[in-house]
Amino acid sequence: MVIKKQHAILLQKLLKDEENKLPYTALEEVDELVARELELMGLVRFSAPLQLTLTYVGRDLANLLRELYEIGPQPFAEKEEEVKGNIVIREVRGLNPPEAWDDDFRFLGSEIIAMLESADLAGRVGPEGVDPLMVRGLASRVYDRERKKEYVTLTKQGKIALEIYRNAEPNLEIDASLADLIRRLPLGPAESSRLVALDHEKHLLEGMRLIAYSVPKSEIFAFTALGQAVKRALTLGGFGEGVVLSRDILISLAEYLDTEKLPESAITILQSLGYLGPSGELLPAGEFAMEAFRLLKDRPQGLAVAFDLEKDEVDVLKAIKDLWEKAKSNPEERPTFENLKKEMIKRKSAEYKIMKEKYGEKFEEIIEEYRDIARNFFYATDLNAWYVENFDLRAFLHSLESFQLIRSEKDEKGKEVFTLTEFGRKVLEDEAEQVSAPAVKAITTPRKAFAAPNLEWYNLALKEGLVGTGGPSRRGNLYADLAEKVYRLPFLTKYEYMVFSVIPEKGITLSEIYELLKDEFPAWKIRFAINKLEARRLIEVLPDGNVVETEAGKLLDQALLSVPKGAGFPVTPIVVRVLQALKNVGTLYVKEQKVRILPRNVAEAKRISGLSDETFAEALQVARLFGYVGYNNLTDTGMILLEAVEKMNTPVTTRYVEEIY
Repeated sequence: MVIKKQHAILLQKLLKDEENKLPYTALEEVDELVARELELMGLVRFSAPLQLTLTYVGRDLANLLRELYEIGPQPFAEKEEEVKGNIVIREVRGLNPPEAWDDDFRFLGSEIIAMLESADLAGRVGPEGVDPLMVRGLASRVYDRERKKEYVTLTKQGKIALEIYRNAEPNLEIDASLADLIRRLPLGPAESSRLVALDHEKHLLEGMRLIAYSVPKSEIFAFTALGQAVKRALTLGGFGEGVVLSRDILISLAEYLDTEKLPESAITILQSLGYLGPSGELLPAGEFAMEAFRLLKDRPQGLAVAFDLEKDEVDVLKAIKDLWEKAKSNPEERPTFENLKKEMIKRKSAEYKIMKEKYGEKFEEIIEEYRDIARNFFYATDLNAWYVENFDLRAFLHSLESFQLIRSEKDEKGKEVFTLTEFGRKVLEDEAEQVSAPAVKAITTPRKAFAAPNLEWYNLALKEGLVGTGGPSRRGNLYADLAEKVYRLPFLTKYEYMVFSVIPEKGITLSEIYELLKDEFPAWKIRFAINKLEARRLIEVLPDGNVVETEAGKLLDQALLSVPKGAGFPVTPIVVRVLQALKNVGTLYVKEQKVRILPRNVAEAKRISGLSDETFAEALQVARLFGYVGYNNLTDTGMILLEAVEKMNTPVTTRYVEEIY
């Protein structure tokens, strides 16, 4: 949806004609291209080929705009002493009539919709949305007398605008010329300067929700989930004259696939466009066309999933791989915890020795994350003690397992060893040093719905090699795919839990999190924790700077209430594997909603878990200490934790692109 000057003027005319009891507005009285754009947005309809009327949502939008014109652009505030309620408006405004708008002013657009949706989800407007929404009359600055807090929230008009967007039924109609443009354009995310098209064509693409622009200033564009499906369908098919892809064509294709009953002429059209083969079989272009139909009809929403991998974790992955290579000639070299520790001491010592030779005692020239470690290495006399004090190998291993990159297993001698998963091997083949959650979201956000990544995420993705000038790189496709496919297990370090604990269900911004924790941790460490929390699907950082807990995060919050303060790892993948195994062998008592485990079944749970005897026993002891397991049952807390795991792995509703990487 996109509303600019000419759209607002036409909506105003249609509303006036309707109020004057005219049955329709003649097409010859208006700009036909603008009318066509509004039709595809679902705001107007042609009651006859040359006759225009407002749809229900179009009428709502026209009335909303009129209300904002009547308020006017001058800001005003309520007098606190005259307000009886708790909320006092300190600043709000309306709009100038559309004739006074700049030609490039966008009252609504994908970037404004993203700000509205973020504010609705978070219960307040985020930093990036304050100025854009307030200047449009869609947000107001208010003071909460009870909480003694000022913030910006959506106005009644802002909430109505969002409802209009959600209720509108955009159309889909692409002719041969527009199809050629879609084929030529980069997939995105890419700089908006790469969107080389006429304004009318841009409005059509955005109006049909095939492309979206970034928050806050539309610097980046990308094809949305629907747009990506359409683009792929038209890359493989849709070659012809006239309309080559439309809602009607998709309905015909769906009807044929459901019933195989369709007039011969309709089947011929689908075959000529490359959606069906000579024998009526569904071709690849038709598969993507049907995905477009699903997205058009169901409009699924979801998280913009992320993935996060730090350099130290990559180093541990490499060490595991190399130790397995050594174990081919000497089985004693297998990657047990102790062998890994020895290997990592050797590798990290060599790495920091190079740093010592390069910088000497000029510690201020070293990146902040490594500065203290380098200083400690410079004066270290015991490398084993230096490694233990500055690195947490067990935390790295838990983190890698939480993203299904490695797995703790039992070898034939009953010892704990660490194996690479298929995903772990793919990460090593890629040879990335580091991949951050925001950079991955630059690719996954457009797949979410009508959204594009914000500029900061895009720039990070460029820096980390996840996107090129026109869209995702091979590396970007890999990590976006991992973000959508890996089976996540919860893991929190002590300090990650401290960061997680200051994040409420909604109503906090990134800058506020940093402010709350600035005396506890350096900024880079807070950023590290936020990235991990988001990659594990416990929180979502919204494009406008708001942060909210996910459904999984809310459940994990509940589960962690029983964990003793100061616990090193409040939850680990190993503990969760034990809980899952116990649930598997236990008996569910439906009335009580409890899972009880007979003592004789614990051995079977141990086998199912795949853990060594020692690892299983230690994890079971921790699970009891933390209140996840009782004497012979999974506690309510343990069940809530397992429910959180399910929510962490809710299937992504718009994943369909199988890229080669």
